[in-house]
Amino acid sequence: MVALQALVVIGRSFDASNKQLYYTCKRLVGKTFLAHAMDLSTSISPNGSRFWIGYREIRNVDLCFFRSFGVGGYEQIIKRVGLMKHLEETGMHVINPTVALLKVHDKYSILTLLAKAGLPVPETFVTESAHWAYRMTRGLKKTVCKPITGGLGFGVMKFEDPDLAFNAYKKLEAMGLPLYIQEYLENPRRDIRAFVVGDRVVASIYRVALKESWKTNIALGSNPKSLKLPKELKEMTVKATKTLGLVYAGVDILETEKGPVLLEVNGSPSWQGLEEASGVNVAEVLVKHVLNMTRR
Repeated sequence: MVALQALVVIGRSFDASNKQLYYTCKRLVGKTFLAHAMDLSTSISPNGSRFWIGYREIRNVDLCFFRSFGVGGYEQIIKRVGLMKHLEETGMHVINPTVALLKVHDKYSILTLLAKAGLPVPETFVTESAHWAYRMTRGLKKTVCKPITGGLGFGVMKFEDPDLAFNAYKKLEAMGLPLYIQEYLENPRRDIRAFVVGDRVVASIYRVALKESWKTNIALGSNPKSLKLPKELKEMTVKATKTLGLVYAGVDILETEKGPVLLEVNGSPSWQGLEEASGVNVAEVLVKHVLNMTRR
C-alpha cells in the first residue's frame, strides 16, 4: 500500500482537539504537517503549482484536515480560501471541503439551507438596521442576538426587554456589524450536541448549563452528559450535515415545547467534552473514516 501524507490546517489556536487530531494523523496516516492557515504560501507557473508552510515546501500531501481560516481582514481570508481551493484542485482531499467550511462560518447561510431542506429552525431576523430589528422583534417575549460568525457562545446576548435590546442593536449598527436575532425558545436548560461523521452519529451528549447561566457551550463551563440519541434525531443531524456538504460536523439541537429545533451546525467542532462524556475516541473515528474515503 502506498504511504499517505497528511496536513492539518488550524487557525490561531492549537487546542486540545486539534492536537489530538494531529497526533492521530501521525499514528494512523504517517508523515503529517501542521500549519497555521496564515503561514501557507503558493506559487503558480506554467510548470505547475508549489506550496509552502513558511519556508518549508510541502509535496505529495494526500489529505488535509482543514480546521480554520484563522483571523484576519477580508483580503487575508480571501487569500486563504483561494489557497485551500487551490490545494483541492491539485487533487488533495480537504476535509471539511473549503466551500462547505466557508458556508458554515456564516450562521445566516447555514440557516437558509437548513430551512430550505425542511429542517426545523428558530424564527430568525437578519438586518443591518437597529430600527427594523426593533420593529420586527418587539412582539417576542425573549430574543437572542448572536454574532453572525464565530462560536463557543462568545458575544451571544439574551434580551427580555425590547428597549434594552434596541440599545444593543444601535451599538452594533454603529460598529458596522450586522444583526442576527432569533426568538428565544424555552428549554430545559440544556441542548444536544451530536457529532456526525459521514452517514452516522458517532457520539452525542447533553450540554447542561450551569445554574447561573442559560448558555450551554462547553467552552463556557456547561456539563457534558452522555446521551443515546433517538433514531429521528440521528436522521435529522445526518441530513443537516449532508445538506451543508460537510463530511463531519457538530450539530446542536434544542428540545422545545414545539419539538426539536436545529440551532447550529459546526464544521470544525471541538470534541473534548463530548469525548469525555461518551468515551468515543473522536479523532480516531474521524481519521479512519477519511482514510477509507481517500483509499476508495
